[in-house]
Amino acid sequence: MAKDEILIVGAGPVGLTMASELTRHGVKVRIIDKNTIYAKDSRAVGIHARTLEVFEDMGILPEFLEKGIKVTGINIYSGKNRLIHADYKGFDTPYCFIIDLPQTETERILIHHLEKLGVKIDRNTELNNLELKENSIDVMIKSGERSLVPDEFAYVIGCDGARSTCRSLSQIPFPGSEYPSHWAVFDAKLDWPYDSQEMQLFLHEEGLVALFPLPHERMRVTCELKSEKEGGDPPPVTFELALSILQKRIAPQITMSEPQDISPFMIHNRQVTTYRKGNLFLAGDAAHLHSPAGGQGMNTGIQDAYNLAWKLALVMKGEGEPTILDTYNEERQPIAKSVLKITDKVTKMMTTKTAALSFMRDTVMSLAGSFEKLANQLPKRFSQLYYHYAPNQILVNESKDHPPEHVRAGGRAPDHTVMQAGKEVRLFDLFKGTHHTLLLFAGKKPSKAELNALTSLHHPKIETYYLYRNDSDLNFCPDKKWCLLDREPSAHTHYGISKTTAVLVRPDGYIGYIQSPLNNEEFNHYLKRIFT
Repeated sequence: MAKDEILIVGAGPVGLTMASELTRHGVKVRIIDKNTIYAKDSRAVGIHARTLEVFEDMGILPEFLEKGIKVTGINIYSGKNRLIHADYKGFDTPYCFIIDLPQTETERILIHHLEKLGVKIDRNTELNNLELKENSIDVMIKSGERSLVPDEFAYVIGCDGARSTCRSLSQIPFPGSEYPSHWAVFDAKLDWPYDSQEMQLFLHEEGLVALFPLPHERMRVTCELKSEKEGGDPPPVTFELALSILQKRIAPQITMSEPQDISPFMIHNRQVTTYRKGNLFLAGDAAHLHSPAGGQGMNTGIQDAYNLAWKLALVMKGEGEPTILDTYNEERQPIAKSVLKITDKVTKMMTTKTAALSFMRDTVMSLAGSFEKLANQLPKRFSQLYYHYAPNQILVNESKDHPPEHVRAGGRAPDHTVMQAGKEVRLFDLFKGTHHTLLLFAGKKPSKAELNALTSLHHPKIETYYLYRNDSDLNFCPDKKWCLLDREPSAHTHYGISKTTAVLVRPDGYIGYIQSPLNNEEFNHYLKRIFT
């Protein structure tokens, strides 16, 4: 490679996560942003369960839990009738809630984390041009008022948002459209008759109003604007207009104080045709734009970064096969497509102005709201815990006779508590870091031959743990440091494993490989697809 450094364009939450993860994985990065300071307004606020798990792995979760508001419920009203109350519970995660935190604070935490890793953002600095070469990218960078400076990087990652310069310069198509509705967003303290610790959505014939709790007793308010003429422009956005909307669509006695950061916006539904072109990658809003329904945008972008970083780091360090980079687009593009589909459906359903469709929507939602399991399905979907990547060269299931009942290759590896040297330890603690983790499950009633075979699978770049159901089976463990006692309620049961099984967990917490019965030759053949 021409240069052992990666350029990250854009220092929002996605770019900051990308820079932090690449640095943690041991790769040199430069991160630039044309803005002189981080986000001044609150923008994205909702941090979902899967992103909280990512932040735990990065070592920054406590700050988010401390500074954010824990939201555990959502209510949907039509007029004065509550159609749905849904709780954030029953998810397979330690974090059955959303953390609401203004994007300003999210960026501050990530910036501080990145600086502790030794990387500072080059601000007032922008990408002016790029030229894709066979094994690198030539760029022109402008800092402040200075003239253009040429440079060369092994890879460039565009995390530069909806108006991405990287996407434009690389001529990657960004098909899609914008919704015809107009919207306003702002933050304020509200005096109103509803719970300010839960999300509240109000359906109204003139437009939707959505409210999200923020720290310091504030609320994020998003409201659809009504044009005076059909197809015409909406009125200018003011706090007076916003208050009148709240009083008309929710309750006439509402008052608000300390309002700030009001701005109009439009909703888009777009996705690039590819997340990669040569040595250029796109992530976050540069790759996909969708409705704010469910607060999916920032979370999906952070997952993009988390997926790409470990793969790119292995290749940069000469430890990974370059072909694994193709799986970034293969895995992340379908996920964003799914997010676009569900947010589009929810947005159209929530904003319909047709009386018959509104009546049908309210009837169906009211019926769903009377059944707890149905009501909780949407929060579960938006948690991003249950997405699965389709099989590819590094997502393989070779479990022939007794496949696990509850996990599969391409799905997220769930947490569980086991015993290590007489102390409780979480699987998430074992996964934490930049390594692959191999979990070798002994099974519920293993034979001596199966217990001996358990020690045959190993690799110097993988941390391997042996999970035994019985104390007596610990005698077969080759090293006490890697022995785990798995009593009921067991990880075996949680994963749905009854026979001797190998489960390989990638650095991003997804299961890359499942094998049962164990076969060392097939296992090593699989590893050659990842490691050089």
